[in-house]
Amino acid sequence: MPEAGDRTERATPRRREEARKHGQVALSPEVAPVAVLLTALAVVSWGAPAALAKSRAALAGLLAASGPIAAHDDPVGPLVLRTLLTFAGVLAPFCVAAAVVGTGAVIAQIGWSVNPGLLLPDPGRLSPANGLKRIFSANGAMNLVKAIAKIAVVATVAYRVVLRTGAEAVGASGMMPAELIGFTGMGLRRLFLAMALALAVLGGLDYLWQRRRHEQSLKMSRHEVKEEAKETEGDPQVKGRFRRAHREIARRRMLTDVKRADVVLTNPVHVAVALRYRASETAAPHVLAKGAGELAQKIKDAARAAGVPIVERRALARALFKSVKIGAEVPPALYRAVAEILAYIYSLRGAAVGEMR
Repeated sequence: MPEAGDRTERATPRRREEARKHGQVALSPEVAPVAVLLTALAVVSWGAPAALAKSRAALAGLLAASGPIAAHDDPVGPLVLRTLLTFAGVLAPFCVAAAVVGTGAVIAQIGWSVNPGLLLPDPGRLSPANGLKRIFSANGAMNLVKAIAKIAVVATVAYRVVLRTGAEAVGASGMMPAELIGFTGMGLRRLFLAMALALAVLGGLDYLWQRRRHEQSLKMSRHEVKEEAKETEGDPQVKGRFRRAHREIARRRMLTDVKRADVVLTNPVHVAVALRYRASETAAPHVLAKGAGELAQKIKDAARAAGVPIVERRALARALFKSVKIGAEVPPALYRAVAEILAYIYSLRGAAVGEMR
């Protein structure tokens, strides 16, 4: 197991995905409740008058109908149900808004991730020993410090708001009851808003801390990065051996094809290109083999052994070597130069261009 000091590399996408599968994400438990609280304050400020009016009307209807129902001994179930449905309709917008915002706050932090395995019962979570370890761990101590700091900040903010509201309440003694209720509501709204904003700042700081802590926990050592690369892409050394073996096989096949060439063009020392043209095979001459340095010398040796003519054409050999892949046809710009050489070679053998066997 690598030491924490050895983990200097950023987490790979695979490491991050594995962490998500096990529920290891950068999630602050403070963000969602604060978002719900701010939403509740906004919805209450916007919809409280209408909600109170509907509730008052429902209660008035219930009280007005209760007398006749009692006098005639009618069942009260339908009336109570209707009243409860009215209250449910009043509370529904608040509950839906809180649920949507709370869920959105979580998704905004960790993205959309569904892992049914985390919902299965885990005996380890119910173990008292594990619970004590979590409480007295470094993480538990940090959570305690954060809780104390949160209480201190919220209490300080609330105290200052109460002092300010109390100073304004000096002149509230002469208010009418309706005005006094409005003043009290304003004070409570100001208090809850200040507390919510303080919690929002703390939640943002906690999320940044949780994200940094999560990134640190995901860091990998260089050895872990190499091992993961081996698992996903294969051992680099083995892949290198396969590539070298493949290149060697391709080179041997290419040298074998030289004996089928019509001519080998040279630089004359550094580059060699073997050409072949059969009208029944291709529309234009194509490159059978090419190489530079030691490989060029091997191509020339194979050509001599097979009796293939070797012609020195420096500019043409370089142009073919740079611009034409093995197996590809000669480009139209070089047709004339190649055709002149092939015509000369075919004339020596007494065959028409493209008709040799």
